[in-house]
Amino acid sequence: MKVIIVGAHGEAKELINRISSGWSISIIDLDQDKLRNFNTNRQIEKIQGDATSSLVLKKAGLDSTTAVITLTLNDEVNLEVLKIARENDIFRLSSVVNESSNTENYKNLGAEVVEPDILLARRFEHILEPRRVVSQAFAGGRAEAIEIEISSDSPVRGKKLREIGSDYYIVGALLRQGKVIIPHGDTEIETGDLVTIVLQSGAFSNVINLFSGSESRYPLEYGKNILVILENKDNLKNLSESEFYTRNTKADSLMVLTKENLFDNNLESTDETFKAILKDQEFEMNLKSKISNKDIENIVTEGSIGTIFHPVEEGISKAKIKSLINISNKTKTPVLFSKSTYPYKTIGILVNNNFGESTSNSIAFDLASSLSASLVAVNITQPKFLQSEDTAHISDSLEKMQDLALSYEVQLDFENHEGNEAKIFSELSSKFDLSIIGNSKNQSWQSRKTTEFISNNSKSSVLYIPS
Repeated sequence: MKVIIVGAHGEAKELINRISSGWSISIIDLDQDKLRNFNTNRQIEKIQGDATSSLVLKKAGLDSTTAVITLTLNDEVNLEVLKIARENDIFRLSSVVNESSNTENYKNLGAEVVEPDILLARRFEHILEPRRVVSQAFAGGRAEAIEIEISSDSPVRGKKLREIGSDYYIVGALLRQGKVIIPHGDTEIETGDLVTIVLQSGAFSNVINLFSGSESRYPLEYGKNILVILENKDNLKNLSESEFYTRNTKADSLMVLTKENLFDNNLESTDETFKAILKDQEFEMNLKSKISNKDIENIVTEGSIGTIFHPVEEGISKAKIKSLINISNKTKTPVLFSKSTYPYKTIGILVNNNFGESTSNSIAFDLASSLSASLVAVNITQPKFLQSEDTAHISDSLEKMQDLALSYEVQLDFENHEGNEAKIFSELSSKFDLSIIGNSKNQSWQSRKTTEFISNNSKSSVLYIPS
């Protein structure tokens, strides 16, 4: 993740010394002497020049930048820099306001505005760092109070305080649905809680990791086993991908649903073939004369299935794709349409496919983290003359993704496109080893068709996450 800071001032030093190591930093200033004497505890790129020049901003890495912060004493300069950043599809913008009369101009650009000095640094810290709402030092710097909003993927969600207690921090209060709660040992932490924590200064990163959620747990939230469906001999090549998937997630074992006559009714031959492909991976075999949707649903319901794994070979019927998506929605279990494009080094996720209402975002980062893969977020919009909805939620989604990238320490890139969502993402999937798409509670007809089209036509394996 990259941030460009304009203005080599004391606030910039304070900010740079506080933000996490996940940020790559470039600082721009007109004054060469100020840059020469601008020293921090971090390795940064110093660029002398006029930041209102697109060429100077490009030199600073504008094309790959996540956030831009302007700290100059000239509002005109700050606003021009932010305008250029906005035109280059950078959504995380922040600035100091020198004259209060200019505040509205900053807000019109979608920029966060803050006050100078230490308050400024602390406010920017909140903007840049994930899930930290307040960070306030006291007791001569020996202690710190922070507020963290508990997300659905937080490791402490559903746990009682006595289960997560420690000598280096205490939970002082919870804000839940507008009501302040003074907690005790049996208080259970819930999604959406705003938790106030007092901690020793040196324990900051440990507390953030514990409460914010950055450990890989997928697919345990759905089930501990993987169900792979094999309907013919050609599907055997996909069995290796399911073995890779199982080993590189938190799943325990494989369950194989296949036909009795896969190898001319030779059960021993079938078992030996599976063992050879799966090596020492534990698996359970289920044989059926004919595999029905009911069979799949029963196994998913009774077998603690975290992902349904189904090969997609050339000529697979649209009805089969649709039926598997329906089973996924009905059982609330992800389905992976396998095309043997493992190992997953690059993962693509469709941002505006009901992104804000699904869990596909957190799962994408979970998988990318456990697989040491890079993640590409693809945002596809309709042509401007066809757009009927406010796209502000997209900016919010992208900011949330940037926070997750920092939390999970995942390399995140963005791509913006305009046109037919299903066709463009399917074409782009040739660059990915795994594509991830999500669903919402109120999936439209068009969105369902998009999901079916991508699942069938993607060049990579596709992981579909139900609501």
